[in-house]
Amino acid sequence: MNNINKKAKSFPFYSKYCLKENDEGPHFNSFFKKQEWWYYNVLFNDRESQLKNWSAVISFATFPHTDNFRLILHDNNKKKTYGDSYLRPIGDCKQKKPAVNVGIKDSYAKGQYPKWHVYANNKNIDTPFISLDLDYKANSLPIWLVKNTGLNQSKSPFGYYCIMNCDVTGEVKIEKKTYKVKGLGYHDHTWMPLIGETSKEYKKKMIDINVWDWLCIHFDNGIDLFIGKINSHKRSKLSNIIPGSLCMSPVGKKAFETHFFKLEHIEHKNSSIKGLKIPTKINIKTHKMNSLKKKPFKEPFFLNITFEVENIKETIPRDPPTWCEWETTGKAYGILKTTKKTEKLNGWGIMETTSNV
Repeated sequence: MNNINKKAKSFPFYSKYCLKENDEGPHFNSFFKKQEWWYYNVLFNDRESQLKNWSAVISFATFPHTDNFRLILHDNNKKKTYGDSYLRPIGDCKQKKPAVNVGIKDSYAKGQYPKWHVYANNKNIDTPFISLDLDYKANSLPIWLVKNTGLNQSKSPFGYYCIMNCDVTGEVKIEKKTYKVKGLGYHDHTWMPLIGETSKEYKKKMIDINVWDWLCIHFDNGIDLFIGKINSHKRSKLSNIIPGSLCMSPVGKKAFETHFFKLEHIEHKNSSIKGLKIPTKINIKTHKMNSLKKKPFKEPFFLNITFEVENIKETIPRDPPTWCEWETTGKAYGILKTTKKTEKLNGWGIMETTSNV
């Protein structure tokens, strides 16, 4: 057992840093229909990586009405992407418990905190052929967003945890050429209920999370940042007073989390869908006046971060289009200001943002 796993297991089962085998596995019960996904991303930023500064996203998801497999490889140097997000028939996403054991066809993720193995390819569903064969090893504590809602119960109705900093090593294959890769990764797992049996009932009754902003950033000084905010059907002038989650943590240490922050889309470009705009510059601001001494950031502080999109993958899963998702990568910069000093922050981020059409 490595040091980070010893540290995680030292917390009581209800702690927001405690992650057990049934939390990592699938969640079923007879009272609700679920949506659940396992998500992994990585920036190949190590100087030994043969695809330096490329990045990737892999996820497996299941919903009452469809399953989904995502495999996106970003060439951030040439502003090019490979792969896509693929809707799959219900039942394609196979899940076993305990721990992570999920897959679609011959793509899968297996393991238990602090280590997972992830393999994914787009054989017979897309061209050009790409495959990723990656090992993830956590450097940071698992963090339950808001609170530990899993409590190691496989019948838990809702949960969302993330591991913000992982070492990632492995291989990427594009057509017949194989590359050794190494970098910094992120992993999360989310589940929540959906109610209804037909598409009309979904529209009337489901917990609607169609519109969201999701962002994770790795800063050069070792601070990791997670930002998530959900809107019901569309963004409005009231979006900034809707609570979300902004979680900030030094590597391997406890996290600071706030639920109130300002997130603005300040620049845009045209989508392929007429009248729809893709956010290309995002600003996030928050402050904390009374941080407790037990927090990793012990003083009052002000955080001002800008994320500038450099590479975009647009996914439109339905025809005619009713909903759109953008997977974007780019640079992040800003300041973390305390009563004693102002620290400049520079790093890289990956963002998901969505819109109804």
